[in-house]
Amino acid sequence: MDLINISYYKAFFNTPSLWTGELDGLKQFDFPEIYFENLAMGSIPSNVRLGHKIEHIFLKLIQHSRQYKVIGHNIPIRKEKVSLGEIDFLLQDIDSKQFIHIELTYKFYVVPEVGTNMPLHLIGPNQRDSFKAKKERIINHQIPLLKTSEATSVLHRLHINPEELVHRVCFKSQLFIPFLVNNWDVAPFNPSCISGRWVPFHKFNSLEFFEHRYYLPTKPEWLLNPHNEVNWLRHSDILDVVTIQLKKRNSPLIWMKSSDFNMVKLFVLWW
Repeated sequence: MDLINISYYKAFFNTPSLWTGELDGLKQFDFPEIYFENLAMGSIPSNVRLGHKIEHIFLKLIQHSRQYKVIGHNIPIRKEKVSLGEIDFLLQDIDSKQFIHIELTYKFYVVPEVGTNMPLHLIGPNQRDSFKAKKERIINHQIPLLKTSEATSVLHRLHINPEELVHRVCFKSQLFIPFLVNNWDVAPFNPSCISGRWVPFHKFNSLEFFEHRYYLPTKPEWLLNPHNEVNWLRHSDILDVVTIQLKKRNSPLIWMKSSDFNMVKLFVLWW
């Protein structure tokens, strides 16, 4: 699929925030209204990781908005040539003149079969990251970074008073709940983030999945909702691809279409 397609911008924009309002002192950024009809997209970089593609999409959408001005993004903070980190985005509200620091995050999390303390158990499909670790890094590293003398020096050069800078997160997420479970409680997170299901491999390699059709989306297509304009494969065909990924301890995301044409996103987990 063409990465210039506006569907990627809309998919990012329409992905809900992982929580509404404030959670543990982290306030969500209120995304401005976007008029996609006149969006000057340009090409999404093809040779970078998904996270950098998402940064590009966020940048283009904010530049297109009528509410904010982009002051800077991916601003390196160094101490004697040693990197201390980066500032994701600095924006200014055009009307109020308020400067805003944005930490941008887009995560795919599986919701384990655990009914308590959801923030402690939300984890990536490959167990390489967790919500708890990401939240603590934002609180304990990213926001304090802007209070260092090195960062305040950069802010002053941009004519920003560090004391008047407000911090926000744009933390969007797709959540995946156990297969064949309905009305899963993901509190304190936003239930609108539930985007699909997950299943362990031994379950996927069972009779109930044999008759469905499947598609292995590219990493950028993980943003999208499943649709019919792809080449669907039989279970026996997708199984080989899935098995190769699982041997590498990568949990693939696939689209599954049942006989009634219902389509769902599905993570097949190696663990």
